[in-house]
Amino acid sequence: MAEFLYPTSAELTEIAQDLLPRLEQDRAIFQILPIQNVENYLVMWEQEDSYVGLQQVRGLNGMPPRVSRVGVKRFQMEPGVYGEHIPIDEVELTIRRQIGTFGVPIDISDLVLRAQNQLLVRRLDRIESIGWTLLTTGTFSIAGPAGAVLHTDQYSVQTFTATVPWGTSATATPLADLRATQLLARGHSVRFDQSSKAYANQVTVNKMLSNTNNADLYGRRVTGLATANSLEQVNQLFTMDGLPNIAPYDEGFLNSAGTFVPHIADNKVIVVGRRTDGAPIGGYQIVRNVNNPGMAPGPYMRVIDRGEVEIPRSIEVHDGHSGGPVIRFPSAVVAMNV
Repeated sequence: MAEFLYPTSAELTEIAQDLLPRLEQDRAIFQILPIQNVENYLVMWEQEDSYVGLQQVRGLNGMPPRVSRVGVKRFQMEPGVYGEHIPIDEVELTIRRQIGTFGVPIDISDLVLRAQNQLLVRRLDRIESIGWTLLTTGTFSIAGPAGAVLHTDQYSVQTFTATVPWGTSATATPLADLRATQLLARGHSVRFDQSSKAYANQVTVNKMLSNTNNADLYGRRVTGLATANSLEQVNQLFTMDGLPNIAPYDEGFLNSAGTFVPHIADNKVIVVGRRTDGAPIGGYQIVRNVNNPGMAPGPYMRVIDRGEVEIPRSIEVHDGHSGGPVIRFPSAVVAMNV
Protein backbone atom coordinates (compact mmCIF):
# COMPACT_ATOMS: atom_id res chain seq x y z
CA MET A 1 0.00 0.00 0.00
CA ALA A 2 1.37 3.34 -1.01
CA GLU A 3 2.13 5.94 1.68
CA PHE A 4 1.49 9.59 1.16
CA LEU A 5 4.13 12.02 2.42
CA TYR A 6 2.92 15.44 3.39
CA PRO A 7 5.24 18.42 3.58
CA THR A 8 5.23 19.93 7.05
CA SER A 9 5.83 23.44 8.28
CA ALA A 10 8.35 24.08 11.01
CA GLU A 11 9.81 26.99 12.89
CA LEU A 12 13.37 26.99 14.18
CA THR A 13 14.45 29.59 16.71
CA GLU A 14 17.45 30.10 18.95
CA ILE A 15 16.80 30.25 22.71
CA ALA A 16 19.09 31.17 25.57
CA GLN A 17 21.57 28.64 26.92
CA ASP A 18 20.46 26.45 29.81
CA LEU A 19 23.25 27.91 31.98
CA LEU A 20 23.53 31.56 31.05
CA PRO A 21 27.01 33.10 30.85
CA ARG A 22 27.85 35.48 33.69
CA LEU A 23 30.11 38.49 33.43
CA GLU A 24 32.31 40.12 36.05
CA GLN A 25 29.67 42.30 37.72
CA ASP A 26 27.50 39.27 38.51
CA ARG A 27 30.17 37.45 40.54
CA ALA A 28 30.46 38.03 44.28
CA ILE A 29 34.16 37.09 44.32
CA PHE A 30 35.01 40.35 42.55
CA GLN A 31 33.47 42.31 45.40
CA ILE A 32 35.86 40.51 47.77
CA LEU A 33 38.90 40.26 45.49
CA PRO A 34 38.42 42.87 42.74
CA ILE A 35 40.44 42.53 39.54
CA GLN A 36 43.39 44.91 39.48
CA ASN A 37 45.86 45.52 36.64
CA VAL A 38 49.47 46.05 37.76
CA GLU A 39 52.40 47.19 35.65
CA ASN A 40 54.96 44.63 36.87
CA TYR A 41 55.19 40.85 36.46
CA LEU A 42 56.08 39.90 40.04
CA VAL A 43 53.87 41.36 42.76
CA MET A 44 55.54 41.94 46.14
CA TRP A 45 54.51 43.75 49.29
CA GLU A 46 55.96 44.32 52.75
CA GLN A 47 54.16 44.44 56.07
CA GLU A 48 55.51 45.73 59.36
CA ASP A 49 54.95 43.37 62.30
CA SER A 50 52.29 44.32 64.83
CA TYR A 51 53.37 46.14 67.98
CA VAL A 52 53.33 43.89 71.03
CA GLY A 53 53.78 44.27 74.79
CA LEU A 54 53.15 47.01 77.34
CA GLN A 55 55.31 49.86 78.50
CA GLN A 56 57.59 48.80 81.39
CA VAL A 57 57.94 50.50 84.71
CA ARG A 58 61.37 52.00 85.50
CA GLY A 59 60.87 53.80 88.85
CA LEU A 60 62.55 57.04 89.92
CA ASN A 61 66.16 57.27 88.77
CA GLY A 62 65.69 53.96 86.95
CA MET A 63 67.16 53.35 83.51
CA PRO A 64 64.42 52.98 80.86
CA PRO A 65 64.45 49.38 79.58
CA ARG A 66 65.25 48.80 75.94
CA VAL A 67 62.48 47.81 73.54
CA SER A 68 63.30 45.80 70.40
CA ARG A 69 62.16 47.26 67.09
CA VAL A 70 59.51 45.39 65.13
CA GLY A 71 60.46 43.53 61.98
CA VAL A 72 59.11 43.56 58.45
CA LYS A 73 57.77 40.61 56.45
CA ARG A 74 57.96 40.46 52.67
CA PHE A 75 55.44 38.58 50.55
CA GLN A 76 55.41 37.73 46.86
CA MET A 77 52.73 36.57 44.44
CA GLU A 78 54.00 34.45 41.55
CA PRO A 79 51.48 34.90 38.73
CA GLY A 80 50.06 32.04 36.73
CA VAL A 81 50.15 32.24 32.93
CA TYR A 82 46.81 31.31 31.42
CA GLY A 83 45.61 31.23 27.83
CA GLU A 84 43.70 29.18 25.26
CA HIS A 85 42.25 29.52 21.79
CA ILE A 86 39.40 28.33 19.60
CA PRO A 87 40.20 27.48 15.95
CA ILE A 88 37.71 28.15 13.16
CA ASP A 89 38.62 26.15 10.05
CA GLU A 90 37.62 26.37 6.37
CA VAL A 91 34.85 23.79 6.72
CA GLU A 92 33.08 25.74 9.48
CA LEU A 93 33.62 29.06 7.72
CA THR A 94 32.09 27.62 4.53
CA ILE A 95 29.12 25.52 5.58
CA ARG A 96 28.08 26.52 9.09
CA ARG A 97 24.64 28.08 9.24
CA GLN A 98 23.30 30.73 11.59
CA ILE A 99 21.88 29.13 14.76
CA GLY A 100 18.09 29.36 14.77
CA THR A 101 17.77 29.20 10.98
CA PHE A 102 17.59 26.40 8.43
CA GLY A 103 20.02 27.69 5.85
CA VAL A 104 21.26 31.23 6.50
CA PRO A 105 25.09 31.28 6.36
CA ILE A 106 26.65 32.47 9.58
CA ASP A 107 28.39 35.83 9.58
CA ILE A 108 32.10 35.48 10.33
CA SER A 109 32.01 38.30 12.88
CA ASP A 110 29.20 36.51 14.73
CA LEU A 111 31.22 33.29 14.67
CA VAL A 112 34.23 35.09 16.16
CA LEU A 113 32.07 36.84 18.76
CA ARG A 114 30.63 33.53 19.99
CA ALA A 115 34.16 32.15 20.39
CA GLN A 116 35.26 35.29 22.26
CA ASN A 117 32.30 35.05 24.63
CA GLN A 118 33.04 31.39 25.34
CA LEU A 119 36.69 32.11 26.13
CA LEU A 120 35.80 35.15 28.24
CA VAL A 121 33.40 33.14 30.42
CA ARG A 122 36.01 30.40 30.83
CA ARG A 123 38.54 33.01 31.99
CA LEU A 124 36.13 34.53 34.53
CA ASP A 125 35.12 31.06 35.74
CA ARG A 126 38.78 30.18 36.30
CA ILE A 127 39.49 33.38 38.23
CA GLU A 128 36.37 32.94 40.35
CA SER A 129 37.16 29.29 41.03
CA ILE A 130 40.66 30.20 42.21
CA GLY A 131 39.27 32.91 44.49
CA TRP A 132 36.63 30.78 46.22
CA THR A 133 38.98 27.79 46.53
CA LEU A 134 41.56 30.01 48.20
CA LEU A 135 39.04 31.56 50.60
CA THR A 136 37.59 28.15 51.47
CA THR A 137 40.79 26.14 51.94
CA GLY A 138 43.61 28.70 52.17
CA THR A 139 45.33 27.24 49.11
CA PHE A 140 44.85 26.37 45.45
CA SER A 141 46.74 24.36 42.83
CA ILE A 142 46.19 24.45 39.07
CA ALA A 143 47.57 21.61 36.95
CA GLY A 144 48.63 22.04 33.32
CA PRO A 145 47.65 19.80 30.39
CA ALA A 146 50.39 17.28 31.30
CA GLY A 147 49.24 17.06 34.94
CA ALA A 148 52.05 19.06 36.53
CA VAL A 149 51.07 21.87 38.92
CA LEU A 150 51.85 25.14 37.15
CA HIS A 151 50.21 27.65 39.49
CA THR A 152 49.75 27.40 43.24
CA ASP A 153 49.71 29.63 46.30
CA GLN A 154 48.48 29.65 49.88
CA TYR A 155 47.47 32.13 52.58
CA SER A 156 46.82 31.64 56.29
CA VAL A 157 43.10 32.40 56.49
CA GLN A 158 41.41 31.80 59.83
CA THR A 159 39.26 28.70 60.34
CA PHE A 160 36.42 27.62 62.59
CA THR A 161 34.68 24.24 62.94
CA ALA A 162 31.21 23.92 64.42
CA THR A 163 30.91 21.43 67.26
CA VAL A 164 27.57 20.22 65.88
CA PRO A 165 27.00 20.24 62.08
CA TRP A 166 24.24 22.62 61.00
CA GLY A 167 22.46 19.69 59.35
CA THR A 168 21.69 18.32 62.84
CA SER A 169 18.78 20.72 63.25
CA ALA A 170 17.77 19.83 66.82
CA THR A 171 21.16 20.53 68.42
CA ALA A 172 23.09 22.69 65.94
CA THR A 173 24.10 26.16 67.14
CA PRO A 174 24.56 28.48 64.12
CA LEU A 175 23.97 31.57 66.26
CA ALA A 176 26.59 30.54 68.82
CA ASP A 177 28.98 29.55 66.02
CA LEU A 178 28.82 33.00 64.43
CA ARG A 179 29.31 34.59 67.85
CA ALA A 180 32.43 32.47 68.33
CA THR A 181 33.64 33.43 64.86
CA GLN A 182 33.19 37.09 65.77
CA LEU A 183 35.81 36.69 68.52
CA LEU A 184 38.44 35.73 65.93
CA ALA A 185 38.77 39.46 65.20
CA ARG A 186 40.76 39.81 68.43
CA GLY A 187 44.35 40.82 67.78
CA HIS A 188 43.56 41.95 64.22
CA SER A 189 42.24 45.26 62.93
CA VAL A 190 39.18 43.61 61.46
CA ARG A 191 35.49 43.47 62.33
CA PHE A 192 33.23 40.45 61.90
CA ASP A 193 30.08 42.45 62.55
CA GLN A 194 26.81 43.30 60.80
CA SER A 195 28.74 45.10 58.05
CA SER A 196 30.42 41.79 57.12
CA LYS A 197 29.03 38.99 54.99
CA ALA A 198 28.97 35.24 55.50
CA TYR A 199 28.76 33.51 52.11
CA ALA A 200 27.23 30.02 51.82
CA ASN A 201 25.51 27.98 49.13
CA GLN A 202 21.79 27.30 49.27
CA VAL A 203 22.18 23.81 50.74
CA THR A 204 24.01 25.23 53.76
CA VAL A 205 21.58 28.13 54.10
CA ASN A 206 18.64 25.72 54.06
CA LYS A 207 20.23 23.70 56.88
CA MET A 208 20.59 26.84 58.97
CA LEU A 209 16.97 27.86 58.32
CA SER A 210 15.82 24.38 59.40
CA ASN A 211 17.26 24.85 62.89
CA THR A 212 14.94 23.65 65.69
CA ASN A 213 17.26 24.20 68.66
CA ASN A 214 15.35 26.29 71.24
CA ALA A 215 18.63 27.06 72.97
CA ASP A 216 19.99 28.73 69.84
CA LEU A 217 18.55 30.22 66.64
CA TYR A 218 15.09 28.63 66.92
CA GLY A 219 14.68 30.11 70.37
CA ARG A 220 15.04 33.70 69.16
CA ARG A 221 11.86 35.62 68.35
CA VAL A 222 10.99 38.38 65.92
CA THR A 223 7.99 40.75 65.87
CA GLY A 224 4.91 39.13 67.37
CA LEU A 225 7.02 36.52 69.19
CA ALA A 226 7.20 34.42 66.01
CA THR A 227 10.19 32.29 65.12
CA ALA A 228 12.57 33.51 62.43
CA ASN A 229 11.27 31.63 59.39
CA SER A 230 13.02 33.44 56.56
CA LEU A 231 16.55 34.46 55.74
CA GLU A 232 15.54 38.12 55.92
CA GLN A 233 14.29 37.64 59.48
CA VAL A 234 17.39 35.67 60.46
CA ASN A 235 19.62 38.43 59.12
CA GLN A 236 17.61 40.97 61.09
CA LEU A 237 18.44 38.99 64.24
CA PHE A 238 22.10 38.78 63.24
CA THR A 239 22.17 42.53 62.60
CA MET A 240 20.72 43.25 66.04
CA ASP A 241 23.43 41.00 67.54
CA GLY A 242 26.17 42.69 65.51
CA LEU A 243 26.90 39.50 63.55
CA PRO A 244 27.75 38.98 59.86
CA ASN A 245 24.72 38.64 57.61
CA ILE A 246 24.26 35.44 55.60
CA ALA A 247 24.69 35.99 51.86
CA PRO A 248 23.47 33.01 49.79
CA TYR A 249 25.75 32.35 46.81
CA ASP A 250 24.78 29.27 44.82
CA GLU A 251 26.73 29.93 41.63
CA GLY A 252 29.26 27.59 40.05
CA PHE A 253 30.38 26.21 36.70
CA LEU A 254 29.92 23.14 34.51
CA ASN A 255 33.01 20.94 34.39
CA SER A 256 34.13 19.10 31.25
CA ALA A 257 31.75 16.25 32.08
CA GLY A 258 28.80 18.65 32.24
CA THR A 259 28.46 18.34 36.03
CA PHE A 260 27.62 21.46 37.99
CA VAL A 261 30.34 22.36 40.52
CA PRO A 262 29.35 25.02 43.10
CA HIS A 263 32.04 27.54 43.94
CA ILE A 264 31.24 27.20 47.65
CA ALA A 265 30.92 23.58 48.77
CA ASP A 266 28.16 22.29 51.02
CA ASN A 267 28.67 22.86 54.76
CA LYS A 268 31.08 25.73 54.19
CA VAL A 269 30.58 29.36 55.23
CA ILE A 270 33.07 32.02 54.18
CA VAL A 271 32.98 35.02 56.51
CA VAL A 272 34.63 38.10 55.00
CA GLY A 273 35.30 40.79 57.57
CA ARG A 274 35.87 44.52 57.30
CA ARG A 275 39.19 46.22 57.98
CA THR A 276 38.84 49.00 60.55
CA ASP A 277 40.60 51.44 58.21
CA GLY A 278 38.41 50.43 55.25
CA ALA A 279 41.31 48.93 53.30
CA PRO A 280 40.43 46.13 50.84
CA ILE A 281 41.57 42.70 51.98
CA GLY A 282 43.11 41.89 48.60
CA GLY A 283 42.43 41.45 44.92
CA TYR A 284 43.10 39.37 41.83
CA GLN A 285 46.03 41.08 40.19
CA ILE A 286 46.63 40.75 36.45
CA VAL A 287 50.20 41.62 35.51
CA ARG A 288 51.77 42.91 32.33
CA ASN A 289 51.62 40.66 29.31
CA VAL A 290 53.80 40.66 26.21
CA ASN A 291 50.76 39.71 24.12
CA ASN A 292 49.17 43.12 24.81
CA PRO A 293 50.17 46.26 22.89
CA GLY A 294 53.10 47.85 24.69
CA MET A 295 53.23 44.85 27.06
CA ALA A 296 50.42 46.48 29.03
CA PRO A 297 48.88 44.73 32.03
CA GLY A 298 45.51 43.04 31.74
CA PRO A 299 44.00 40.11 29.85
CA TYR A 300 44.56 39.80 26.12
CA MET A 301 42.11 38.91 23.36
CA ARG A 302 43.39 38.31 19.83
CA VAL A 303 41.74 37.29 16.56
CA ILE A 304 44.25 35.94 14.02
CA ASP A 305 42.93 35.54 10.46
CA ARG A 306 45.38 33.45 8.45
CA GLY A 307 43.47 33.89 5.19
CA GLU A 308 45.91 36.53 3.96
CA VAL A 309 48.97 34.31 4.29
CA GLU A 310 47.82 30.72 3.84
CA ILE A 311 45.23 28.47 2.23
CA PRO A 312 42.97 26.93 3.43
CA ARG A 313 41.76 29.92 5.40
CA SER A 314 41.52 29.59 9.18
CA ILE A 315 40.87 31.91 12.10
CA GLU A 316 42.15 31.60 15.64
CA VAL A 317 40.44 33.34 18.56
CA HIS A 318 42.73 33.73 21.61
CA ASP A 319 42.12 34.78 25.20
CA GLY A 320 44.49 34.72 28.16
CA HIS A 321 45.94 36.51 31.15
CA SER A 322 48.81 36.33 33.61
CA GLY A 323 48.00 36.91 37.26
CA GLY A 324 46.91 35.53 40.58
CA PRO A 325 45.14 36.31 43.86
CA VAL A 326 46.62 38.53 46.54
CA ILE A 327 45.17 38.44 50.07
CA ARG A 328 46.96 41.15 52.00
CA PHE A 329 44.97 40.56 55.19
CA PRO A 330 44.13 36.84 55.47
CA SER A 331 43.04 37.42 59.08
CA ALA A 332 39.96 39.14 57.64
CA VAL A 333 38.65 35.80 56.30
CA VAL A 334 37.21 32.94 58.35
CA ALA A 335 36.52 29.62 56.61
CA MET A 336 33.81 27.93 58.68
CA ASN A 337 33.17 24.17 58.55
CA VAL A 338 29.56 23.68 59.53
